[in-house]
This record gives sequence, C-alpha cells and structure tokens, in this order.
Amino acid sequence: MKLLVVTYRWGEDLVGGAEIHHRRLVHDLIELGHDVEVWTTTGREIAPAAHWAVEWTAGYPEGMRVEAGVPVRRFRMDAGNRRLLQVSAKYLQRQIEREWAAADPMELARLAAVLPEAQAPWVHLLEGWHPVELCHDGTLARWTFRAAHLTAFPTGVHGELWIAGKAHHNVLMGVQNGSGELQWREVVGDFEEKFLVRRRADGGPDVFSVVVESPWRPLTDHRTLGVYVQSVRWMPAGSDSPVDANLWSDHRAIGRRHPEAWWDILWRRSMDRPGRYAKLFDWLRGPRSSALAKALRTPDASFDAVLAANLPWSVLPMVARECPLPLLAMALWHIEDDFYYWPQYVEALRRARVVLANTPYSAERFFAPRDIRAEFVGPGVPLPTEPAEPPDARVWKRELGIAEDEAVVLSVSRKSPEKRYDVIAEAVERLNAAGRRVRFVLAGPDMDCRVVPPTTLYLGRIDDAALDRAYRCCDLFALMSDSESFGMVLAEAWLRGRPVIANAICGPAASLVAEGEDGLLAQDADSLARAIATLLDDPERARRMGEAGRAKARRDFTQRAATERFLAAAARALGR
Repeated sequence: MKLLVVTYRWGEDLVGGAEIHHRRLVHDLIELGHDVEVWTTTGREIAPAAHWAVEWTAGYPEGMRVEAGVPVRRFRMDAGNRRLLQVSAKYLQRQIEREWAAADPMELARLAAVLPEAQAPWVHLLEGWHPVELCHDGTLARWTFRAAHLTAFPTGVHGELWIAGKAHHNVLMGVQNGSGELQWREVVGDFEEKFLVRRRADGGPDVFSVVVESPWRPLTDHRTLGVYVQSVRWMPAGSDSPVDANLWSDHRAIGRRHPEAWWDILWRRSMDRPGRYAKLFDWLRGPRSSALAKALRTPDASFDAVLAANLPWSVLPMVARECPLPLLAMALWHIEDDFYYWPQYVEALRRARVVLANTPYSAERFFAPRDIRAEFVGPGVPLPTEPAEPPDARVWKRELGIAEDEAVVLSVSRKSPEKRYDVIAEAVERLNAAGRRVRFVLAGPDMDCRVVPPTTLYLGRIDDAALDRAYRCCDLFALMSDSESFGMVLAEAWLRGRPVIANAICGPAASLVAEGEDGLLAQDADSLARAIATLLDDPERARRMGEAGRAKARRDFTQRAATERFLAAAARALGR
C-alpha cells in the first residue's frame, strides 16, 4: 500500500497521545514494507490564545526530508495575528454561550434525577459554568455565564440555596426555580447570599438558574463573566445538614453516566450550529496552511489513500474538502466531550471510507448508529523489554518510603478531575480505616494542584524506566477516569502481568475488560474498595487475572496487532 498520512504536526520530540499513535502506526507500516509519506506543517508548539484559539510556532523547516526513517514533507504555516485570534475567539465564545443559554437545562436534570446519588440530598452543576479555577488560597471557584444552571435532589422539595463568591462590580444576581419566580439580590465584592426555593408545582427535577444582569465582558478575556462562585450549598427544608456542590463536577459528569442520551444531545446541537461558526472554529484551531491545502488538491495519483487525523484540529475537514484520494479517518474522539461536536467533523467522518475507531465500543455504539462506517483499530502499545531479573518490589517500596507490608494500588494519568484519581484515593483511605495496609501511588503530570491524602503517594511525571518499574512492582492497577478514548494504560499494566480495575461508567475503557477474567469494574469509592479487597485477599486469582490480561494485550493491543487491523480495515474500505 502507498499511503499519504496528513496530520497537524509531526516529530519524534512531540509527545501527545495522538502524535505517538500516528508515529507508531507509520513506523510499523514502513517496517512491513509499505510506502508511507507524511504531510504536515512546520508548526511545532501550540499555545492557547484564548479558549477556542491557538497560536502555532513554526519549529521545523519547510521541504521534503527523511526524519527518523519516515519521508516527511512540511508546509509553511500561515501567520496568525494574536489580537485577531483573541477577538474572533471572543465572538465565537459569545455565540456558544447563547447556544447554551437557549438549551433546555431540564434535559440534563432529568438524566441526573435517575443517578444513584439523586436518592440522597445532592446538588449538581448543569450548564453555564466556565472551567474551575484555583484561587491563590487554594480554594476553588467558577465564573458563571450570564445564566448558569444547577439541580438539587431529592426532587420536589423546598429549602434554601446558599451561593458565596465574588462580584467584579455591582450586579443584580437572581435565582430562578422551576416555578418561574426570580429572586434578586444586589451583590458586589465578596458575597454570600441565601435564596428561598419553593416546591415545583409539577414535581419534576428542581432546576435553578443563577442569572446576572449586566455581566462583565473584559476585553482581555474571551468569556462573558457573571459572578465568581466559590461555594454552592443546598439546605433542604427540615434539614440542618447543608449539601455542598462539587465545583469540579458539571454537565459533562452527568453526560458520562448516560452516554447514549448525552451523545444525542450533543449531536443535535452540533447539527443545529450555523456553518459560519464551524469555519471560524477551524480557523481558530488551525493549523493554518494554505500551502498544504493547495498541495492536497493535486496529490500524486500513485497514492492508494489518504489517512487524515486528528480532532479537534482542522486537518480532517481540510483533507475531506480538498483531497480527491479515498479518505481513511483517524478520529481520536473523546466521544463524551462537548468540545468535539462540530458539523464539519461529522461531514468529514461520513465522507470517509472508514473511520478507525479506538475501541469496539465507540465503533459499534457511537459511530454506527450515526451512519458513520467505523472499524475498531485502536492505538498500539509497544511490547515492553523484559528485564533479565524482575525488579525487587521490596527495594522499590523502600526507595519510595512505602512499608514492606503495604499493598500498592497504582494509577497512571494526568492529576486532573476527569481522571477521578480522588475516587481511588478515597477507596484506599477507606481500606486503611478498616485496618488494611494499602498505599495508592499515582504517576502523571499535575493539572489541578490539589493536595492528596496521606495514604496517597504522588510521584508526578516519571520517565519510562521508572514507570515500567512501578507497573511491575505494584499489586494491582486502577483507572477510574471518566474520559478516555481508549485507556492505553490498562494495556500497559496488562503487559506487565498486573490485574486491573477500570471505571464501569467509562465505556471505552470498561469495554476492554472482561470482568472476572482479566480485571474488575467499579464505579465509585465503595465498589472500588471492594474490588481492591477482592484482589488483595486472593493473590492467586489476581495473578491469573494479570496473566489473562497479558495474553489479551499481547494478542490484541500491541502495535503490530493494531497495524494488522488497520491494513485489514483499509483493504475492506478500498475494496481489495
């Protein structure tokens, strides 16, 4: 096969997951004797200019050359004006905020109402909240849009809603519940306001909207800013125990618990979005290269197909629009993330001969029902080099200050809320409180700067050798992430013979695990603590699960296995 690969940036010194995926596939295809050429830009570093917009640094020279054994043709980046990017991103953000304001918050509230947590007093953020910010004193806060929504359970109750935070200038803030009544307070500076909430007449989910008159629209910020909320407390009538909202958790968390319904909501919204917003989003994200677009119109006719990647950048729709070659799409899509839903992506995916899905779950349950032809290919995981002698877990523990009799639960991920490492930490805390000796070890970059509990050892980002040693010396591996397109760390743990526990709610990751055979599934701290105890109480069963996982990973998740699936999918798509 002669394959043209078009991607947004390329280089052995780039370490994003998607970039690693591309490189491994291309190197393996070349090793198998296929003719592969990569077209990309001169862009290297990506820096946010605003929420939607990025700036690209031209870090590579133009031209055709062989880089690490791969023929790479680089095209000049079009210069971007930072001020223009910021102003355009501000305009797009305003339109998206209006889109969200027009959405019915009751859709999400109804989904939230059937979650297990809704049986107890509970408050949850819906839509209309900007991302979490860490204050200088270590507390959390979130700016609202002009209108932000939240819901409280159990449904049909009345009580008090307490909101504390800051207002940049004198504003009128009101709370509106399902009855339509709007209660206003004038707030300025630090505030803590109590709003009385009445029972809904229809008995449905309680949705409250925080509305701000005259929101702040600073020139240097792309957002419309309402009030800076630092805490939300819900006090049901007759209770003396307020319930605090988790400011890290919002509408995305509800969506992940109801994937099919959430996908439908996001899909419908993306189809209703005006085309001019999609074009503006592509221009803001980039890469911006008119030279690459021009070359795509007349590629060498000897190429059998073009493999285009990756979302959420503009490369895939650009290739679909410009290039006459048969299109194979590598859509590394986090299917539960609202950031990825744009009509130009949908159009490009539907035009592709085949979409290379990361998991069978996404191929069968996400792409197929939306008339997108997809096959599971997935990323490949390199086979680790087996050491002459297995590392001594006792020495490893001693070096890290872990007692010899402590069992170790390892996780590898960014230290950020959607990875739900805090659930693992809580489960381990509970096991220790029950008299067990367990330590949670977490490796990965720090994204949220939160302090971990005493039974958690946070290693930060570690090199490959240290990571391999951690995999081999831990007792079991856990991944409770809500957001994964695959869950490569599960395969990495299996290849070292470790049993795994995955988040039952995260469909792509959970679909990799044959529960009871090569791992277990859990969805909260209670079920995770039970699963950890199950494996620690039966070391022989844990060993068998680890060996079964190793056999599965060697069969299905190595780079060669992924490459063979790609070649088979491409042959079917091209009619060979």
